[in-house]
Amino acid sequence: MKENLFPEEIRMRHWRRAAALLLLTLCMAASLLAGCGGDPNDEVKVSVVMTGGVTTVDPALATTPAERTAVLHLFDNLYRLTDEGAVSAAAQSCQQQDNEDGTQTYTFHLRADARWSDGTAVTAEDFVYAWRRLVSPETASPNASILSMVQGYEDAAAGDSEALGVAAEDERTFVVTLSAACPYFLESVCTAPATMPVQRAAVESGEDWAGSRTWFVGNGPFRRAGDWNDSQILTLVKQTDHYDARRTLPDRIEILFRSTAEAAKAAGSVDVVIGAAGEGGQTGGDPTVGVLLINQMATNMERDGLRQAMSLAIDRAAVVKSMADPTLIPAEGLVPHGIRTAEGGDFRQVNGAVIDNDPDTYQQRCQQAVTLLREAGFTRPEVIASLGTVTLLHRSTPAQTTLARQLQQVWRDTLGINVTLQSADEEEFDQLLHGGEFTLALTEITALYNDAAAYLDMWRSGNSCNYAQIGMNAYDILMRVAAASTSDEARDAYLKDAEGLLLDSANVVPLYGRQQPYQMAENVIGAVSDGLGAWYFGTTRRLAK
Repeated sequence: MKENLFPEEIRMRHWRRAAALLLLTLCMAASLLAGCGGDPNDEVKVSVVMTGGVTTVDPALATTPAERTAVLHLFDNLYRLTDEGAVSAAAQSCQQQDNEDGTQTYTFHLRADARWSDGTAVTAEDFVYAWRRLVSPETASPNASILSMVQGYEDAAAGDSEALGVAAEDERTFVVTLSAACPYFLESVCTAPATMPVQRAAVESGEDWAGSRTWFVGNGPFRRAGDWNDSQILTLVKQTDHYDARRTLPDRIEILFRSTAEAAKAAGSVDVVIGAAGEGGQTGGDPTVGVLLINQMATNMERDGLRQAMSLAIDRAAVVKSMADPTLIPAEGLVPHGIRTAEGGDFRQVNGAVIDNDPDTYQQRCQQAVTLLREAGFTRPEVIASLGTVTLLHRSTPAQTTLARQLQQVWRDTLGINVTLQSADEEEFDQLLHGGEFTLALTEITALYNDAAAYLDMWRSGNSCNYAQIGMNAYDILMRVAAASTSDEARDAYLKDAEGLLLDSANVVPLYGRQQPYQMAENVIGAVSDGLGAWYFGTTRRLAK
């Protein structure tokens, strides 16, 4: 059965808010002109200070918030994320078809007026090329798994790029076949920086096409201007011939890249600060979650009570304090703040904290941990000693070393469990982690798309990222049912239950999350965050004071 998803499904989902947004936009436009002296010919400029920097604007290789922010302005995906959800960008419309074999087919009809910055048309073949390139091992993209739901992904990732379930029926018809239902595909994958189209001729023109003023070609609402060799500034100028130019408010966006301290000082003197804040600042979503993995294949860790006791004994507030990073917060669950539910809320706020971080109850939690340990059969020191060597693998960075030592001490002092630390450089750590050659391991996980499944899918049996080698039938069933659910409310409930079940098993133990501080000037509104650290400023406007 075919279902027209755009505009009906997504726009109907948000039509009331969209109508209100349109009215607000008209009002803001009037205010904006008033703020600029009422002359529509005045250049509208947005000034931004952001921490970090940009080393590439290649969608397949962009990983930092700053890089992904640049990509969101220089390229247009099938859809664009707004405060009201996904809206049409390069795709004029889309139909979904459920196939008898359980696969799903999405047929996107591209806009006739979508153009590259060199004037040529954006075609379906551009998307086919970009998505195959993203997954190809030759590209070595850290973002490749964002397309893991596309049929043929595993074969494509192994080197057969043409196995990926994407095709161009004609110049303006892009067809994608998914291996199974994927509820977040349109709003999270088809809006992501990593899945932007790229032009084959530009990419194959040279090694650094994305950094070359000569060879770079984008299809977004902005083009890059200024000094391309200055890594401290990114100047974006509106493409006046872009199909959405009328609704792109700033004529120019200037993003300065500064240290955290310098960015915090700029708060209040520029329109937007991202990655730091002064007085009155706010915090937004960051996809990073620090976790302790307990290998399910480690026979000395097989008792549930032992793993649960080790998790319960951790003082996450002390963990965060010891790491001396002001952006870190104690983990409240595996899914962090900033990740949306299917119904549009914040997953963590909607479901609440599932980890108790109250300092006033920490001693009680320690007593409960000791009780769990005894109930698991570890009643005497010699029984605990029978665990043998318990090794904690960690990266040899100062922060991770500090964290490892703190856990080592708390387990020894609270539970009488002696843990040996194993430090490894990045290459060795990855080899040991990916090979499942550890008992305990400290690592960080992140998300390539804004959905709770990004943090939960990886622990399904057989998933290539399931480094803890977890196998739980009940968990696998919950995740399959969530993926197949046609009800947003039901899907959110299944994912909530899946997170709870996973944390109860205590093979994945969340330790800390990260928040992204930011600050808008008092009269500035309209900047859009993807919840994962990247921002779009094309709808940013300044109100009259």
